[in-house]
Amino acid sequence: MVPYDIPSLRQLRAFQAVARLGNISRAAREVSLSQPALTQSLHALEAKLGITLFSRRRSGCYTTELGAILLPRVQRFFEQIRSALGGSAVGAPFTRLQNAETIINKLTRSQILSLIGISENQSLEAASHSLGITPTSLHRCAKQLEGELGRSLYQRMASGITTTTQGSELARRFQLALSEIDYGFQEVRAAQGNVISRVAIGNIPHSNSLILSAAIDGLLRAYPSASVKVSEGRYGALLNELRAGRLDFIFGVLRRPEWARDVKEEQLFSYSYVLVVRRGHPLTSLPAIRLHDLTRYDWILPDPSTPRRQAFEEMFSTSKDRPRVSIEATTMSVYRAILASSDRLTLMSQPEAQLNDQSALTVLPYRSPCLSRADGVATRLDWQPTSIHPNFLISCARKRYYRRYRAQFNRGRRLNRSSSHEARYGVLKSAHPRQVIFEP
Repeated sequence: MVPYDIPSLRQLRAFQAVARLGNISRAAREVSLSQPALTQSLHALEAKLGITLFSRRRSGCYTTELGAILLPRVQRFFEQIRSALGGSAVGAPFTRLQNAETIINKLTRSQILSLIGISENQSLEAASHSLGITPTSLHRCAKQLEGELGRSLYQRMASGITTTTQGSELARRFQLALSEIDYGFQEVRAAQGNVISRVAIGNIPHSNSLILSAAIDGLLRAYPSASVKVSEGRYGALLNELRAGRLDFIFGVLRRPEWARDVKEEQLFSYSYVLVVRRGHPLTSLPAIRLHDLTRYDWILPDPSTPRRQAFEEMFSTSKDRPRVSIEATTMSVYRAILASSDRLTLMSQPEAQLNDQSALTVLPYRSPCLSRADGVATRLDWQPTSIHPNFLISCARKRYYRRYRAQFNRGRRLNRSSSHEARYGVLKSAHPRQVIFEP
């Protein structure tokens, strides 16, 4: 979850306007504030961050080095809000840009957080508790947002008030916008020599834990004050977390559904599933194992939506006899205990099989083109990483890919700090870092 301790939208609008126009009075007119009110907003933002955002001169206001670091994230924040309000998934798009901009200028932090809070909780009371406000205040902010947008965002269920489909999608998009501000704060702290960034990873069950753990260890050696959060769970839940900005990426077998067009995958390595049985299993005494031999025993596998189960189904798609999957499970310790005490079979990745107790379990000498598997990382399509994310990725990358990735990333950072108006404000569309290829 993105921290709720974010600046007010008035402060962010004031900062962006002054940075773009370089003039307090012109920026005040643009955001419909008096000059004293705008100056007060800037001071409040600087006090919150503990930094100076502008160098004030007779010729105008210019962003400091730290202000220039924060600016692209604030721009992306408003781009995400604008994109959210214009998306067809949250209702009929606004027909005039002026209408959308008017609504953006009226949005408040409380309204955005109220929608996110209600979408993430089962009741109004739980949502208000998570936000640290009263249910009455939460209800008022929620209804104000609904009135501003002219769309139905909430519905009453047996358990209480929750978001509609449109409201849930808008909450997800708002959450993505807030993650940009969180990233911006992390980058400012890193520039001050205080790397307090948190890398959030979704780990798909049965992924290559050796590579993942090595990458985490390498990151924390380089940045001892950073932190890593690894969330494990079913792929669908992890995908939702990624798309909402609560995860930076998902690590494991590649399986992006067709509808998730806002997610991209990068293959890092590939290997095949292997067949695993107990030592002394009847199949180990056969001189050659045929597909028909594998149908005589029960199997233990994950549910049908997983790539492992799909590989199993494809392997037996041409067989008249199909084996019975008598146990569905995802925990590898359960697999190993059941296999060691029965004649059941399963599929494991090669790294998983290497971690087995070799005195209890063994790999059958059987190969099939249906058992290939591709692993890697999934990220959001428009994800702009902070400086710490590439350092995590390159922990398992070839050096030649590292140099290409790091050079591309640094070019983007230099453009962000250039004096050119086009480079300074258009870099996020033109300098997106490349991905890294891992090796097993």
